[in-house]
Amino acid sequence: MSTPYRLTNRARCKTSGLKSSFKSPLQSRVQCQQLPSSSPITGSLDDLKCEVATLQQKLTETQKKIKELEELGYNVEELQQHIDKLHEYNEIKDVGQMVLGRIAANEGVTTKDKYEKYGLNLDD
Repeated sequence: MSTPYRLTNRARCKTSGLKSSFKSPLQSRVQCQQLPSSSPITGSLDDLKCEVATLQQKLTETQKKIKELEELGYNVEELQQHIDKLHEYNEIKDVGQMVLGRIAANEGVTTKDKYEKYGLNLDD
């Protein structure tokens, strides 16, 4: 009896062609050079140092942007209130779309027909 964690032959075939680790298509602004190393532990340490440097640069840039926005009069608390209101709006909109969909299903028409009947914008 096999365990659920054991890879099947089919799963092994799909991954057998991979020879390198995942590389994100997103590139950071900090380009770290991979230092040649004789042991995998040193390579991992270099990768971590590179990641720390990248994160420190992102933190510095983010703090700079926050300071600029605060100088323009933006407030963190107001931003959170705005985000909360957007979440509430999206929840209400989702419920409205579900109701409209059920009405359309009960009447045997499409939701698009209901949007047109009630003068609603399909792109909203």
